[in-house]
Amino acid sequence: MKRFVMVLAVFAALALALPAMAADVKIKGDFNNRFMVYTNHYDWVSGSGEYRASDGTSLLHDGNVDETFGEAKYRMWFDASTNDGKVKGVWAMEVGALKYGSHGSGKAAGGSYSGDGVNMETRWLYTQFQLPACQNKAQVTMGLQPFTVNSYLWQETVMGIVFNGSANGVDYQLAWLRPWNDPVVDEDDDAEDLDAFVARVNFKPTDGIKAGFFALYMQGDDDSPGVVDPDMTNPYKYELKFWGDACDMDLLTIGTDGTFAVDNFFGSWDIMYQDGSFDDVSFAGDDYDLQAWFAHVDLGFKMDAWKFTYTFWYASGDDDEDDDDLDGFISVDVDRFDNNVIFEGIVDDNYFTERPYLLDKGFIMNKLAADYKASKKLTLGGAVMYMMTAEDIEYVDDDGHSCDDDKIGFEVDAYLKYKIYSNLEFAASVGYLFVDDAMDYFEEDCDGNADEDIFISSARVRYKF
Repeated sequence: MKRFVMVLAVFAALALALPAMAADVKIKGDFNNRFMVYTNHYDWVSGSGEYRASDGTSLLHDGNVDETFGEAKYRMWFDASTNDGKVKGVWAMEVGALKYGSHGSGKAAGGSYSGDGVNMETRWLYTQFQLPACQNKAQVTMGLQPFTVNSYLWQETVMGIVFNGSANGVDYQLAWLRPWNDPVVDEDDDAEDLDAFVARVNFKPTDGIKAGFFALYMQGDDDSPGVVDPDMTNPYKYELKFWGDACDMDLLTIGTDGTFAVDNFFGSWDIMYQDGSFDDVSFAGDDYDLQAWFAHVDLGFKMDAWKFTYTFWYASGDDDEDDDDLDGFISVDVDRFDNNVIFEGIVDDNYFTERPYLLDKGFIMNKLAADYKASKKLTLGGAVMYMMTAEDIEYVDDDGHSCDDDKIGFEVDAYLKYKIYSNLEFAASVGYLFVDDAMDYFEEDCDGNADEDIFISSARVRYKF
């Protein structure tokens, strides 16, 4: 708390001093109080509950694990720009998710008596400026910044330098990102950094259509002897943010994405192909070659106050963990909010997975959604989903029988959003997953038949300025 007060004092002093230096300082915030109204399986969404010892997957208990709680996640950032808007510096901080009544040490502290705890983190820390000779058509951003390659591939905060430009109706981007730095300590030490390079072009081929093409190349070195910690590289943590400092890697992802809107019809698409290699990844062996792909499409139309959307995506999965080929599409670092039970919801620090797939088995999503704008302040909506993995989840049940299945089940969601004031929103959502037999793999009572349906209801009050 003292550190937070000191930070505010520093920026208050800067706000008084900077007008003399021809700068404009703005304070922005996102103050979010969220509530897990009720879930019957907190073991599924807790993220730090029990796991199967052999592979790290979440364990659904035989019977309910009921939970209700409230938490706060607050973000505040300072935007200091020159009067002409050509230079800007941003510093953002975050506290949370801090549970009501939490105690202890570290980020979990601060929600109990007296409220003291070490729970502040740096969210953004970057400088952005226009290149003088380019007439405001070229911009450089350097530091810890929000960055998106593709929302299914990489969309998070990362350190790097990003160049954005525009010419003849085409926007282009070049970026160097450094998500992992390995310090060199002596003359015999080799740099084992992880670097990422991004190139993108966006354009409008015709009215109502926006299209983009991009490439992401990631290269990392790790010459450390021995086997990599399996807790860092296993199917449960099949995401590159867990692997970057744990293996030699070369990975190229190429893709296209875009949107279209024609009259009352709209849609979007994402298509990606991955090719690369990983060394010292401890599934069943050490070295792997990867070839994988991903495809997504949204198709919808608007009618008066209604909006109807069909969503489909396919993320390829790995069909044989015993060979040296990886076929499962792998994200770098993302947050998916596609339903309440499998992915992230309102209480977005409590979820089973943030990735658009399960384990290394890929994913198939079929979703029908309807949204209704009841008034300027109230929006209602619902969705039904049928979900599968792209490849069978193979396992041995408690009776020693070999099992394999790809059916996750049906999920039904509903939500409402209400604007109490223009910058204060109340939202609530519910989700119920009618599990199918592939979910048996995650259950404590593992008998070849899934029987633990999952229900989640949550709400929030969010103030943004």
